[in-house]
Amino acid sequence: MRLFNLTRLTIVISLAILLTNLDYAGTKPSNSGLSDYPNKPIHLIVPYPAGGGADFWGRLVAEKLSNALGQPVIVENIPGAGGNNGTAAVAKATPDGYTLLLGSVGPLTVHPYTYKSLPFDPAKDFVPISLLESSPILLVVNPSVQASSLQQLIALAKAHPGTLTFSSNGNGSPEQIAGALFNKEAGVDIRHVPFDGAGPARKDVVKGGVSMMFDPCKAAMAEVIEGKVRAIGVASPTRLAALPNVSTFSEAGIPGFDLRVWTGVLAPTGTSKDIVSKLNHAVQEVLSTPEVEKTVAEQGGTLAHTTPEQFSSYIHAERTKWSKLAIETEIPRVDRPL
Repeated sequence: MRLFNLTRLTIVISLAILLTNLDYAGTKPSNSGLSDYPNKPIHLIVPYPAGGGADFWGRLVAEKLSNALGQPVIVENIPGAGGNNGTAAVAKATPDGYTLLLGSVGPLTVHPYTYKSLPFDPAKDFVPISLLESSPILLVVNPSVQASSLQQLIALAKAHPGTLTFSSNGNGSPEQIAGALFNKEAGVDIRHVPFDGAGPARKDVVKGGVSMMFDPCKAAMAEVIEGKVRAIGVASPTRLAALPNVSTFSEAGIPGFDLRVWTGVLAPTGTSKDIVSKLNHAVQEVLSTPEVEKTVAEQGGTLAHTTPEQFSSYIHAERTKWSKLAIETEIPRVDRPL
């Protein structure tokens, strides 16, 4: 009888240990598919035309990510609709970590409040991986504009209402909101001229077809340095180290004019947490390379080392900010970018 009881006790203990191990195994994070990820090229969708600021940043990051991940990261430009076309393509992609989005402020945080409808849900269709960088908006004018400061520009605009123009990369864009906000706060009437993309909008300012542009600093810097356009105001709390002679809007009597654009990496919803984590670590490695640090500093931008959770919170805060600006400036909702 004693031997039977000991045997029964041994069996019970063994079963308990087995069940505990099975239960633990069920709660462990799955590494399925991660051990060999990535094992083929990754596509980074840039939802803007080649040759623009977003394209430059996408290609720089893709090159460094290729080294960090040991697989080619191929940039694919899918422009159109102010960045909405390429963004929609990623929303519909297979969530396996092989299609990523170079996301930006327009489609993810501004367009929900300036477009009548979108072919994706920016709050539900994407998993944030990491914010990359942010850059203040810079007001640049064609050299023929008779103003070398914000105060002079405001005086010129008031003296000639409706004659000056500002370009943007399309109706409903952050750049249009920046111009509309400037009109409202400065009490001027500078007409909006939308373009299909920031590249064409920027080129027309250089040619003199349009007077000025509220342009992301990282994109405008090259033309400023080359003297093709003149920078007269930066939408940040303090002056930029790269442009110490360019005043802030607050210095010109327009307080709180703090507008930044940004880029980040996202994946389609459904991408596993393990893959998101691996990509986040790879992005942090990229952002720590001397070349990337130097390039962003020269362009007046700020690098952003974030976790996926921090990037998600950042996007949420940006949606709150830009929705208020869209309402304040009475930007009409549009069906098309132009």
